[in-house]
This record gives sequence, structure tokens and C-alpha cells, in this order.
Amino acid sequence: MEATIPALFESAKAELGALSITVMLPRMLAAAFIGTVLSLRPWRFLMRRALPKADMIQAQVLLCAAAAVITAVIGDSVAKAFGLVGLGGFVRFRSGLKDPRDAAILFLMIGLGMACGHGSLGLAGVGTLFVAALLFVIDLFNREAPAAPAKQRLLVSAQADDLVGAEASLRTALGERNVLVKSCALDFDGRRLELEVEEPVPGSLTAALGRTEGTPLRGLRWTAVGPKGTREELT
Repeated sequence: MEATIPALFESAKAELGALSITVMLPRMLAAAFIGTVLSLRPWRFLMRRALPKADMIQAQVLLCAAAAVITAVIGDSVAKAFGLVGLGGFVRFRSGLKDPRDAAILFLMIGLGMACGHGSLGLAGVGTLFVAALLFVIDLFNREAPAAPAKQRLLVSAQADDLVGAEASLRTALGERNVLVKSCALDFDGRRLELEVEEPVPGSLTAALGRTEGTPLRGLRWTAVGPKGTREELT
């Protein structure tokens, strides 16, 4: 052990002496810059479109920088290349990519990062311009679908002598308007029932409850349920 520690220090000193910061630093900075520009897609500001998700932006920047670092570590050593491939086999991604275009962009980031790590900054620059132009054209012709309105959660409560029959009539009326019943609670002692529903379109619950006229329901009212469970009385 005493002979090993000095040898490690001597090896580290030799590697630091052979390492040129003025050569490696521009490569790492170029990889981080390329990853940042391509992941942000700044032309989307001019198109008035939303930027990519923050987690995808961070992943692309880190992947481009990681590819540069790995390429610099490997250098011309075939043994290091096979060793890093073997270590990479232990890595498991637990979050799948829903859009195949995201996977393609990640591969492009790896390629550009490897070019930076190898020192081919000219090739990396040309590749960055090509990929940026390609992404610009894709964004130009890609028409994003408008976001679907959030479904409103509501709590419907009423009183009735026959709770089972009242529940059945309410479920029938709500089903005709595609109002989804999430849960139901019956209080036989208080002759009261509560249904938690999800309104697909604003106004569909009101239209559905309008069909319950003539049924033995008393004190029919509904309350909006907020994202944090807060309730707002509607009627």
C-alpha cells in the first residue's frame, strides 16, 4: 500500500502535466454551448411557441457534455472504449421517451458532443448549424395541437329517502352527458349521498342534472373541487 500511493500520485502528476487546459477547456465549453443552443431552440421565441420541457433541456445539455468528456477520456485507446461500453451496460433508463423525435435529438447530441471531445470543433460547428436548420424546419411545419382543457372535478350532493334509487338515477343522467363518476358515498343515517364527478366540458354537469327533475332528490347542489382539494360552492 505504501508503494502504491506514491505511484498513484506520480501517475496523476504525469497526467496533469500532459493535460493541456487550453486544449480541453474549449472542447468542454463548446459541447455545453452546443447542447444549450440546440436544446433551447431559441427560434421558438420568434414563433411564439413554448420551449421544450425543462427536464429534456437539461438532459440534452448534460448528454452533449458527457459525450465530450467520454470521448476525451477514451482518446485513441481501444481498451478504454470497450471498458466504457461495458460500464454503460449497467446504466438503465427508467423513464421512457414518449416522442421518438426526442430520442433522435439525443443521438444527435451524442454525435456533436463526441466531435467536441475529439477536438473537431469545425465539424461540430457545421453539424450544429445543420441540426439547428433541420430542427427549425421541423418546428416551422409542425403544427402543435392546442392543449385540451382541464377537466373539472366536482362534488354532487343530495338527499333522498331511497338512496339506491337516487344514485341510479343520477348515474344514468350523468352518463348521458359523459360525466364520469369517480366515487360515491351513501349516508343511510342522514339520507344523503355524495358523488365525486369529472366534467369533460363546462356546462355538461348542469345539463345532466337538469334531467333529474321529477326524481325524489332534495337539496341537490354541487361544489367545485380544486387541485389541492379546496372546495368552492357553485349552487
